[in-house]
Amino acid sequence: MTVKILTDEKTFELDFKKISAPNIYSLIKSIPQIDFIAPCGGGQRCGKCKIKLLNDNSKISDSESKFLTPAERKDNIRLACFVNVSDGQIIDLRNIKAIQSIMTDNRLTNSKIVVNPLITEGYGVSIDIGTTTVAASLYDLQTANRISVTSDINRQSRFGSDVISRIQFASTHENLMIIQDTILNEVNELITKLCKSNNLSNNQINLVYIAGNTTMLHLFMGLDPTGIGVAPFTPVTLETHFFSPDDVTLKSIININNKGKIMVCASIASYVGADIVAGILASGIHTSDKPCILLDVGTNGEIVLGNKDRILCCATAAGPAFEGANISCGVAGIQGAINTVSYDDANTFTTIGDKSPIGICGSGLIDAIYSMLRNGIIEESGWMEDTEGFKIAENITLTQKDVREVQNAKAAIAAGLKILIKRSGYKYSEIDKLYLAGGFGTVMNVESSAGIGLIPPQLKEKVIPAGNTSLTGITMLLLDKTNIETIENIRKITEYIELSQDSEFTDEYVDNMFFEI
Repeated sequence: MTVKILTDEKTFELDFKKISAPNIYSLIKSIPQIDFIAPCGGGQRCGKCKIKLLNDNSKISDSESKFLTPAERKDNIRLACFVNVSDGQIIDLRNIKAIQSIMTDNRLTNSKIVVNPLITEGYGVSIDIGTTTVAASLYDLQTANRISVTSDINRQSRFGSDVISRIQFASTHENLMIIQDTILNEVNELITKLCKSNNLSNNQINLVYIAGNTTMLHLFMGLDPTGIGVAPFTPVTLETHFFSPDDVTLKSIININNKGKIMVCASIASYVGADIVAGILASGIHTSDKPCILLDVGTNGEIVLGNKDRILCCATAAGPAFEGANISCGVAGIQGAINTVSYDDANTFTTIGDKSPIGICGSGLIDAIYSMLRNGIIEESGWMEDTEGFKIAENITLTQKDVREVQNAKAAIAAGLKILIKRSGYKYSEIDKLYLAGGFGTVMNVESSAGIGLIPPQLKEKVIPAGNTSLTGITMLLLDKTNIETIENIRKITEYIELSQDSEFTDEYVDNMFFEI
């Protein structure tokens, strides 16, 4: 009376009588050691939670079947959120974990690293907890030399690819503890990995500084995030927090020197988090005489505009299209993902790692849409004449629905940026720089991004790919304790604009639904 789950690392054998999960997705997400991608959080919408059943030939519903190819159905590939748990099942998850390219670089030349840490001996770790990925860097606190960097997929992805899905999951105390355990364990593993690869003991780590969006930090600290998910979008806290390694809040799970400190960086608002505060610090917008823009394109597109005197910021619900979710053939930035597409021929492309194409990631998606516009495959309205969609490669087709997903995402970001420019009173000609932050922002093609209207064409010559500005900024905090005061000054001069309550945003959003060519 057992259910077996086979993974690359180990086999989990579970007593069927003790399983309360209604379906395989719920069962898998209850096991923190299993990495599993489920962008819609088990909502039966994305078709990405694929598993292989070795001894279960239960009938496939029409709703599930539409997500699977004939070859997949023949090979007994199923979607975990559709299949009920039954006695004797053998669930094969081997070879499903994709290796994603995670941005850990600092592309900025003006980020000033000063050696003045809170603790001056031993080593420190700076960590960026992103919704999709987690990156960590190890530093010598005496010399400020970066010794090593590591990263991984955020294992909370099994609870959904976006913050709303995770907030909904964490709405009960029991589930909040599960999702907190997931990220605490992952942070601890990354720290241990950095130590082992550099012949250090965890006891030599004296400082750990953490940035991330407001929801990710609430989940890290075990704080109820539900207020973030509903109007008036009220978080439990936006302040800087310091913890000792044995703090009960963190369940004594962060394995560093027992006299060390763990710092969680302050945020600005529910949807403009510490990752953006760190990004402002890294880019130097708060010290600039001329106005600059920081744009982090993701599920929640955060936008900052300002200079040393005044900073405006907002967040747009762009959706996960640029991260591969909600796109029929979309994948993250993994081996085999189409990452560039020719402007002249949408059937000419490159893939990450030069592998056979398995899907299309965000940068390739923008290129493809721009190429389809230039070549008349879709109109400026986004309408596609071919009801079967446009085939880029043998197994990769962009549909009308995919085009609409891109329109929604790019309209939200473009509208948010235009609102900030209007509120600031600046002209495009007065903007000095446009920093594109994060893994996706750093690799997306400026020409195609401007071509579809994601970024203003007037600013495309001012774009600076900035790398992981969150990790860079939190490192500056780690290595210089005076930056704690700096981020408080940043917060004082920053005004947050809630777009859901802005009467002009809807009009701008609708106007920006059309593509620009």
